[in-house]
This record gives sequence, structure tokens and C-alpha cells, in this order.
Amino acid sequence: MAEIKSLKTLAKASASANDVLLVTNTSTNIATKYTLTNLFPSLVNKGSGQQLFTSLTSKNQLNFKGIRSNSSSKISVVTSGNDIAISLIERGIDLNNCNNANSQFSRGVNFNKIVTGINSISNGGTGLSTLAKGSVLFASDLNTMSSATLAANGQLLIGNATNGYPSAATLTAGSNVTITNGAGAITIAASLSGLAADLDCNTYDINLDHAAGRSWLSGDGTSEGVSVDADGKVFIGDSTPTVPTIDGQLHLCGASTNALVIGNTNDYKNHTIKAMTAAGGIAGLTLTIQGADASSGNVAGGGILINGGDASGSGLGGNVAIYGGTSPSGTVGSVRMYTSATLGLSVNQAQDVTVHAGSLIISGAAEGIVHTNSGTVTQATDHTTGVTLNTTSGVITLAAVALAAATNAEFTFTNSTIQADSVILLTIQDENTTNNAQLTVATHTIAGGSCKISIHNPAATGSTSTTASKIHFLVINNSV
Repeated sequence: MAEIKSLKTLAKASASANDVLLVTNTSTNIATKYTLTNLFPSLVNKGSGQQLFTSLTSKNQLNFKGIRSNSSSKISVVTSGNDIAISLIERGIDLNNCNNANSQFSRGVNFNKIVTGINSISNGGTGLSTLAKGSVLFASDLNTMSSATLAANGQLLIGNATNGYPSAATLTAGSNVTITNGAGAITIAASLSGLAADLDCNTYDINLDHAAGRSWLSGDGTSEGVSVDADGKVFIGDSTPTVPTIDGQLHLCGASTNALVIGNTNDYKNHTIKAMTAAGGIAGLTLTIQGADASSGNVAGGGILINGGDASGSGLGGNVAIYGGTSPSGTVGSVRMYTSATLGLSVNQAQDVTVHAGSLIISGAAEGIVHTNSGTVTQATDHTTGVTLNTTSGVITLAAVALAAATNAEFTFTNSTIQADSVILLTIQDENTTNNAQLTVATHTIAGGSCKISIHNPAATGSTSTTASKIHFLVINNSV
């Protein structure tokens, strides 16, 4: 007998097309084979809906999806015998989430089938069997509807605190008010000739209606006081003034040359434009006068001109004075002028600046007195040749000649800005190259239009070189 060997176990997951089963037909004794993988089952999903079969694992394990409810409050899923039972829970449906326009689950209520007789208030009715023409419904008591007929022109339902429900009545006219009742209309008109209390306009305007003729805000009811044109010009005047050319009145944005004029011949006194004084303990407010800003483009902003009054005959023109505020014990207010960085503070025309009782203080470490129109002149021939230069400061280049030791040389400096009492400051720019020879300079014989300038070589021996030195001068006058 042949030896039977132990067979190897084949796992289902490892079966392949090479693994077969042998089968013999008992009638024909013919042997055939089956591929082992063909004996394992398989499923195919059909249709386009949700599929129950998901996959096949381990060659012959079928996998199906479970069935559950996404909302346990609306749909229940249970197993009943061999069936899966799916039920709708009606009480879990919220009609607020439904679209009645599409489903039309609510089409109204047919009271003819539900309510018999007169529909009571508790059922949404009125509790009334009839209504007269023109009647208006109102609650006359708790859960009681009544009606009132508004038969007369202008009648309304008006609240009545005495009986607790409204009454049919018309409006009553008060002071400066007239009421006209018409068919379906109530006209209320004002005939205001005086105020019994303050008039509060809130956010509304008072229209003086200049298009219909000039109107005034007046103190005595006459055509004087404050008037506003249709284009916004404001005028203040008395005695029926003619605007916009009122002489001696206050008028803003007027067509005349003087846009703002204060005072008149009946009140000839000094006037002050001043910001309102604050309450105790509060700092005063700043009053700003500003020219108009340019709207757009490369155009100039509006300037500010402050002019003193013009004199007549030989009288003095009006001064323009600017004062800082005083203080009882603190620092007084200053007067400051700010200009653009490129122009600085300038005095136009040929006019002087006078400091009456103070000093000219320059606080900037890198700032000083700048004279942009200094002059220069060069001396001809020798150190005794006169020079002419009509400026208050400048540089005199001396003749390029030597000056002997222990020697003075002087020349006449002609200058129309020099006065007899002028203070003349001189410095020497010594350019000579001779050792121990240091030039000095001085002035004398100061007169109107000229002075003498003396150059001295104090060295005991040795002449200066022939290099041209320079004299710097500054003329300070005592009067203009």
C-alpha cells in the first residue's frame, strides 16, 4: 500500500488560478477540474441608488452596509422579525423648517365647517353679527368688541380715559391753529403771531423765503435786524437798511468791498471780536482766523490781510498791534509768526522793523544774522587808494602790495550808508606770508557818507608779502 503523506493546508485568501479540484464523471469515467477561485461567490451592485453591498473579503465573505436613522427624533429604524422597519415620527417634524409655498400643507381654515353661528373672540372672530356702514371696531371691555360709526367729516377714534375706550370725535383747534374738516380730509393750519414758549427747531430750519421778498428776524417787528438772502448772504442792519450795500452795518459775504463791517454812526466806539469767556476753572478757547483752503489742483490758498485804517489829510494811518495775553503771576503770552520753511518771515517793500523796548534774540545755535546783499570791492594801485561801496556790509580786497614794518597806510572808504554816528565793525583777513608780520585795521574820521580806514604792520622788521589781504566791514546805524 502506498504511503500517504501529510497535505499542506491552503488558505482561501492564498488560492490562485493554479489551484484546482478534480472531478470524475461516474458514467463516462472522464476526469475534469474546477479552478478553485471560481467556486468563491461574488456580488455586483446594480442600479443608480444607494448600494447595500460594499465589498468581498477573504474570497467568500460578503459585506453589506447597515441601515440607521440620521435623526432619531424624526425617523426610527428597528428590526422586526426578518424585516427592517423604518417609521416616521410625526411629532418630531418642525413645520418652521418646511416650505409651505411648495408643499402647501397649510391652505387656510374653513370656518364654515368648524365654527357655527357667530365666531367668538376666543376663536379669532369679533363676536358681532352685523356692522353698520362706516363702523370702526374697538375693544370696549375685556374680550368684548364694539363698533363706532364715524359719520361726520373729520371724525377720529380718540382715546378716552374716563370710560377706558375711544370715542368718535373731531380734533379741537388750539392757539394759532385752525382745523378744517372735509370729506375724508382734515386740514390743520398755523396762524402764528406770537410764541407762548421757546421755539425749538431741533434739526429743522427756519426758511425766511427770500424768493418771495426780503424777510427779517427783527426785535420790534419792523424790516430790520437779521436778513438772509436766497444764496446764503447774511445781513444785520437797522432802520430798514438797503442790502447788500449797507453803510456801517454788519454784513457777511456781502457784494460790497467790505465783507465784514462793525459799527455805525449811531454807535461810534471801539469794537472787539472775542471768543466767549469760559466758566471758572476752564481754559479759554482759541480763536482762529484762517484764509480759505484751496479746493484742489495747484492753486494758492486764501491769504489773511490785517490793515490799519487809512488816514485823511496829514493824519497818521491806523497802527496794527498784536499782543500776547497778560498774566497776574505767570508767563505772559508770546507773539509767534510761522511761515513756510523755504520763505521764512519776510518784510515786503522798503520798510523798517523796529524793536522799541526789547532785544533781538536768536535761539537757534546754527542761526544768526544773514545779509544776502553784501557788497565787494577791490582796491586799485596801493593801500592809500580810496574805494567806494554803498552797502552796510561787505568785503574790501586790498591792493596786492607790501606794507613795510612799523608802517601805517590809510585810505578813504566812501559809503552812502555811513552816518556820523555809525558803529563800524572791521576785521582783517590777513593773507600775507611774512613771518611775525600781522596786519591790524582801524577806522577814524567817521562822517556822513565816508570814513578813514587805517592798515598797520606792527612788526619791527620785515615787510608783508604782496599777497592781497581783505577787510570785512559791518555798518550799524543809530537811525534810519
